Amino acid sequence: MKISSVAQMRDLDRTAVERFGIEDKLLMENAGLATCNVVQSEFGIKGRKFAVFCGVGNNGGDGCVVARKLHSNGGDVKVLIVGNPGRLAGSARMNFDIIKKLPIEIREIVDADSVRAYVLDSDGIVDAIFGTGLARDVEGVYRDVIEMINDSGKPVFSVPSGVNGDTGMVMGAAVKADYTVTFGLPKVGNMLFPGYALCGKLYVTHISFPPSHYNDDSIKVEINADAHKGDLGNALFIAGAAGYLGAPYFSAFSFMKAGGGYARLASPRSITSFIADKGSEIVFIPQESLPEIKMPC
Repeated sequence: MKISSVAQMRDLDRTAVERFGIEDKLLMENAGLATCNVVQSEFGIKGRKFAVFCGVGNNGGDGCVVARKLHSNGGDVKVLIVGNPGRLAGSARMNFDIIKKLPIEIREIVDADSVRAYVLDSDGIVDAIFGTGLARDVEGVYRDVIEMINDSGKPVFSVPSGVNGDTGMVMGAAVKADYTVTFGLPKVGNMLFPGYALCGKLYVTHISFPPSHYNDDSIKVEINADAHKGDLGNALFIAGAAGYLGAPYFSAFSFMKAGGGYARLASPRSITSFIADKGSEIVFIPQESLPEIKMPC
């Protein structure tokens, strides 16, 4: 599967509208429907309570569609707006105006404490605050809300917020999701740490893009999803000692995260089980430890 940068994704969206006539309101509808389908398959909707956090950009419009779909499928939905809803425009404004006509409670967030009760009373949270094009650090009420979501202990479905789509870096604060839905293609930031660790289970939906569009040769990066581990290189790491678990784990695991297929780790038998708890993908070759050598005083 191809992986796009933020700029490439914007170009795919623009081209979908201009070349194929897939209007942005349709793309937004498909994005919201895809997210709602993930909620249904992973968690269920009917009879459950949801707090849907919406920003005031296109991501907020996606969140409004999700809220409408959750409501229509029997969910009890509260929409919590982070930012000035007067800034909503285009398809996002259209979808916000639709949910205002439905029996869905909408609250503009003044501070995180003002909506804490909604979070505590919810069964699940939908995060549609920011998109992967975020280019500034998250501060103020936005940061407070994200930290509240992370501290809630509730299942979080994210679109996702606070992760740089090109680098995977946290922009001040980021939502830690249980499930992330990304549209069109995975972004580079979904694949790189720490963004990868914040995604949870990643779903990809092409939101009506034809295959010729998202498989275009201009997008050079892709996941080797069909490769066997033996096709992607192998390495043997000889590392570790009693009390030194970090270096052997990080060296072997980083090789695999960088695209290597087969990592073997020769480390003392006494620490192998502890490392295996963290890195189950690593193949271990336990070694007998040498007797401890006491240095003269």
